[in-house]
Amino acid sequence: MKSEPLNIADKTFLINRLIQQAPRATLIREFFKNAEENAALDPRGTGRIRIYPTEIDGVRKLTFWNTGTGMSESDLKRATDLSSSINKTMALDGNFGIGAKVSGLAVSPNGIRYRSCKDGIVSEVTIGFDEEVDTYVRFAVEFEDGSTDTVIDVTEVTIENGLSTDFDWTEVVLMGESDDHDTVSEPLRRGETEDRSYVPSEIYRRFSRFENDVELMVDVAMTKGGGKEETGRYRSVKTLDAILDDLPRHETSTEDETGISVRYVHDPKHRTSSHTESARRIPAVASTTFCAIVYKGERYDYKTKKAWSSAAPNFGIPFGSKVLTLEILLPDHLAAPNQYRDGLTDTSDRSAIKAIDFDHLVRELMPEWVKDIIKSESPKSAENLDELQAELQKLLDEFRVPTPSLRDIKSKTAKPTEESDSGLDASEPTSENFSEFPGEIHFGSSLHNEDLDAGQRAKNRKVRTAPKGAKTSKALQALERVPKIIVLDDPEEINDKGIKGRAAKYYKDSQEIFVNGLYPVVDRMAAELEAELASEGEPEERRSIIVKAARRSMAFRVGKAVCYAISKRLSDDWNADDLEKATLPESLSVAADDYRQGLGEAKRYVKTHLKILVVEQLEAV
Repeated sequence: MKSEPLNIADKTFLINRLIQQAPRATLIREFFKNAEENAALDPRGTGRIRIYPTEIDGVRKLTFWNTGTGMSESDLKRATDLSSSINKTMALDGNFGIGAKVSGLAVSPNGIRYRSCKDGIVSEVTIGFDEEVDTYVRFAVEFEDGSTDTVIDVTEVTIENGLSTDFDWTEVVLMGESDDHDTVSEPLRRGETEDRSYVPSEIYRRFSRFENDVELMVDVAMTKGGGKEETGRYRSVKTLDAILDDLPRHETSTEDETGISVRYVHDPKHRTSSHTESARRIPAVASTTFCAIVYKGERYDYKTKKAWSSAAPNFGIPFGSKVLTLEILLPDHLAAPNQYRDGLTDTSDRSAIKAIDFDHLVRELMPEWVKDIIKSESPKSAENLDELQAELQKLLDEFRVPTPSLRDIKSKTAKPTEESDSGLDASEPTSENFSEFPGEIHFGSSLHNEDLDAGQRAKNRKVRTAPKGAKTSKALQALERVPKIIVLDDPEEINDKGIKGRAAKYYKDSQEIFVNGLYPVVDRMAAELEAELASEGEPEERRSIIVKAARRSMAFRVGKAVCYAISKRLSDDWNADDLEKATLPESLSVAADDYRQGLGEAKRYVKTHLKILVVEQLEAV
C-alpha cells in the first residue's frame, strides 16, 4: 500500500483560525504586493498601480487597481481560494497565495470585492464572512430570474462607470467590517482613524524598491498635501532607492564573510522646511529616518521616530538618528519570511531575526563620514565626567570582570582574547603595585587630549608615556571597561531615548549609559544643597554648580549600579535575564533615588568649585 497524504478533517475550523489570527498590520503590504506582481506582467511595458477610494452607497472603500494579466471567470474563482494563486509560482520564499486573502478577511469580513478584465470581459466575485454558516465564503448573487452564482459578469456595469475594457486589469475593493465602514480613513479597524497618507507611507516604509517598469499613483484624497476633499487626481509614490542619489550622501559597506551589507543614508532636514530631504522628494508620504532589515526588496523590523531614536545607541549612533537612516541588507539564503510576513526567521533554526542582531556589524562597518555626522549632532556639553568614570573604572577593576569576548557575534574582525582570571564574585581592592594593570597607561587617544576616552584609567600623578608600538597588557585588555556616561538635559532628547520619568538607560552592546539630567531626584538633591549652602558664593553661580553636582552624583550612583550588575556575570546564580533586569531603567532609577548617600561629596564639590570660580574671577580682574 502506498503512503497516504495527510488531509484536513475540519477545514472550516482551520480556515477560520488562520484568518482570525492573522495580523492586521500586513494588509497594505499584501494587497500592494499582489498588485505589483501582476502589474510587472503587463505586456504593454510599464505596469500601473492606482490606489483610490471607491464610493459604494455613499461610503468610501479602499481600492487597489492594477494593469497586468487579467483573470477570467474560472481564474477568479480559483484565485479566491486560500493557498491558490494565478500567474505566479507558489513557494515559501515567494508570495505564496495566502497573505492578501487572510489579512484582508481579518480586516474586512464584510467583503473583499474582486473585479478583473480579461479579453474585454469583466468578472466579479466577493468573498467574506457569512454569519449563517459561520465561516468565510464566496458570496452568492441572485439574479432577476431567481438563479444564483458566485462569479458574475459585470462588463456593462464597468463600462457605464467609465472603466476601459480595452486592456487587462484587476481591481480589489475592501468593504471593511460593515456597509458604513469607511475603509479609506479607517483601513485597519472601524473606529481607528489613520493618518491621511497612511497607505502610501506604509508602502514606502515596507518596500525598498518596486518591480522594474511599475509605477504607483495614489489618489490625492489619500496623500499628504493639497486635495484632502478631492478625488480623481493622483500623486506619484517612489521608493527610497529611487531618490538615493538626490540625498546628501549614502554608502553601502559589506562584510565579506557573510555577505551582509549595511547602507548608511544621510537624510537631514531640508534647509527651507521642517521636512527631511526624502520627504521633499516624495511629498505623497510621511518620510522620516529609520532603521530596518532589508530582505528581497522588503523591510522588516522597521523602526522610526522615537523607536529608532531609542534603539540607535545600540548601533553606535547615540545622537543623529533624526538625520541618519540604516538599512541592513541580508543575502537571500540567510533568511525567510514567517507565515504572515510580518517578520523574518533564520533559515537554520527558524528563530526570529531582528535588526539588533546586527548592531555590532553596523558599528564595525560604519564609515568615517557617518561618525562625523554623529559627532556634529551630539550635544555640546561642558561637563567633564572623566574623573567620575575613572572612579567607576577603579571600582569595576576590583571585581576583575572579564569581557564577554567569547560570544558569537559572527564578525570577521572579532578575535576572542586568551582566557584570563575568571574574576572574583566580591569586591577586592587591587594592589597599587599590580604591574599587570598599569593605571597610568591610557589607550585609544593622547592623554593630553581634553576629550579623553570615558574608560581611561589615568591617575592624578605624573604619567609616563608608553614607548612607540607598546600595547596594553593582555590582562588589561581582557577586563571589562566601564560604560561611557552621557548626561542629557534636553527634554526632546530625553524623550527620544525613552527615559522620561526614568533616571537612566544602559545600552549593553555599545557600552553607554544615558542619564536623565531632568530626573526629579536632581531637583530634590539640589534643594537640600541649596538650603545648606545658602551663604556660599553668588546665588546664580551657586545654583548652577549645585545642579551640576546633583547630576554628577546621580550619574555616579547609576554608574555604580551598572558596575555591580556587570560584576554579577561572575556569579553562577545569576543568568542573562537577571543581569538584564538589574540594568533596566526602572532598576537604575531606584539606585538614583537614594541621593542622600552622595550629599557629603556633592557638598564638597560645590564648595571647591565656588572657590575655584572666585579665584578665576580675581585673576581676570
